[in-house]
Order: sequence, then structure tokens, then C-alpha cells
Amino acid sequence: MTLMSDTTVERVLTSLSATKIDVVHGFDAFHARAVEAYDPVETLVGLIGVGDGWVVMAEVNGFIGVTERLIGPLSPGRTIVSHFRNVNAAYRFHWWLDGALLIDVDLLFPHDRFGADPDKLLADIDDVGVSLHNPDGEPADVDHDAAGFALIQRITGVACTAALLEHGEFTTGCVATPSPEDEHRYRHALHQTWCNPTVW
Repeated sequence: MTLMSDTTVERVLTSLSATKIDVVHGFDAFHARAVEAYDPVETLVGLIGVGDGWVVMAEVNGFIGVTERLIGPLSPGRTIVSHFRNVNAAYRFHWWLDGALLIDVDLLFPHDRFGADPDKLLADIDDVGVSLHNPDGEPADVDHDAAGFALIQRITGVACTAALLEHGEFTTGCVATPSPEDEHRYRHALHQTWCNPTVW
């Protein structure tokens, strides 16, 4: 799940060079469409516009929201927060602010944090019940999915409620996954300053 400020559904589709597909009602319909459209080299995303210029981007079997090469160039001038979990319970949580990746953290291993300001969420991470003293990486007795959504709401003020997802109108589009070489070059340049690089 990814939230982006100061934008629109159409602008996000354009910025991601996405091919617009259609509009479906509710997350169940989006989930079915995403499963049907699964492709290892592109991802079907579903976008909902919410109040005050926010866009919610949902994915099934996708990681566009935590792909730095795609999200970094969208980040100048706005806030972007992404929470990712795969079937193996690998987590990624990103917070971009005006072109800078403030924090990149796996909520199962919150002691390993990266970014321009990796300690910025320490109090919030602790408040949502994620253990900060878990160096062996053993899962804490906490719902890490719920913790991720709680952190998103704390940062953005936007609640991704069940009602929003169940009744939302998802504009769907296919986003191509960057090549591993392209992603590696971008990530290497990003990690020098933790700011969206103009050249890589």
C-alpha cells in the first residue's frame, strides 16, 4: 500500500508510465483483476483518489511502491509512504519527503534502519507496538501489517480503512518493472545522499 500527497490518479499513472486499464469497484474486484493480470515483468496497480490531494495505490503480488527507481522520481515536492509485505513476511516501509528517502526499514528488523533520517520514526514505531530491541529478528508479538498501516496514518493523516478499500473505485493500470541493472544504478546513486538523484 502506498500513499502519495499533492497529486491525482491520472498524474500518478502518467508519472509511472502506466497503461491505464479500467475502473473496478472494491478491493475484491481489484484483487481478482490483479491475479488474472499477473505478469512477472509488470504489475497491475489500483489507484483511489482521497481527500486533500492524496492518492492511495494498492498492489497484489507487486512491489512498485517500494521500488526506488520508480517512486524516487515522483517524490520531489510531496510525501510518499509505502508499506510492503510479501508471502514470506518480508517487510519494507519507506517514507519519502520532498525527494529524500527519510527511512527505509523492515518492521521485523527495526533496529536496521536506513535513510536520510532513519531515527525519525523511533517513537512512532515503538508506539504502534513494534519492538526496537529485537536484534535476532524473531517476530515480535504484534501484527506488523496493522503496525504498518498505523504508521502510514500517523505520517499522512489518511486512514486506509476497510470501508475505503471495500467501496473504493480503483483505477487500474499496468506498470513495467525496471530492469535489475536500472534499479541497481539508481539505488547506488540514491544511497550516496538518500535524495532522488538527477543522474545515475
